[in-house]
Amino acid sequence: MKNQISLQEDFVFGSVMSNRKLCQHLIQLILPELKISHIKFPTLQKAVQEDPRQHGVRFDVYTDDQNGVYEIDMQVRHTKGLAKRVRYYQSRIDGDLLNHGEGYELMKRSYVIFICPFDPYGKGLHKYEFRNLCVHDHKIEMMDGRTAIFLNTKRIANDVSKALQNFLHYVDNKEVENDQYVDELHDYIQQLCQNTKWRHDYMDNKTHMMFHDEDVRAEGINIGKNSAIKKMIAMTRQLGVPEDQLRQKVQAEFHLSDQEVAKLFADN
Repeated sequence: MKNQISLQEDFVFGSVMSNRKLCQHLIQLILPELKISHIKFPTLQKAVQEDPRQHGVRFDVYTDDQNGVYEIDMQVRHTKGLAKRVRYYQSRIDGDLLNHGEGYELMKRSYVIFICPFDPYGKGLHKYEFRNLCVHDHKIEMMDGRTAIFLNTKRIANDVSKALQNFLHYVDNKEVENDQYVDELHDYIQQLCQNTKWRHDYMDNKTHMMFHDEDVRAEGINIGKNSAIKKMIAMTRQLGVPEDQLRQKVQAEFHLSDQEVAKLFADN
């Protein structure tokens, strides 16, 4: 079974995780030691910025239950400072958890989870889980309630459950057979693709992301920009977006002439 579109895309991942059942199932797969019986409806693209002069945060998927708070991000690029991003995310979560006058003991556990289509630490694990441990005796945990998890879709060894492996393979756009959860994810994505409004929202998001893509901006030449636009055209065509609407959107978003648009679509 192949994805028509990829769960790696923030917009797609957020749309799927807005389904509370699918989101709860994923958290349970990642944290099998917990009993995830009920979560709040996930908040998508939750923004936290206490002061306009401070660096803001936008969480992909944010929810909580009786055990703690869960923030899940799809991290497609292996950017610098990935671990420090987790640190900052956890600090912003903590700041949002505790009201003035409340005791620190009331703070819930926090889980920041990054799903990565790359190996963030190069050790070949599916799952890298971090908590604060004593340097001199690793059996002593600080017990501050913070957990950071990096999931690596590129691993093939049996170091996590088969169900979690299947999910990570699906994220990596690999064939997955005979897995109920993956089938549910796939079916939900297909339902989304049948929704006209969602298709248009997806196209708007894709064009926006392509236009503001940091790799395209960094390259700064037409070859890089055109390559990104062609990729976006190919992907949005899979959703059945009418060709005239797609042309108009591309032309307006990227400020292209009629001749440039005609050439881009001819090459695709």
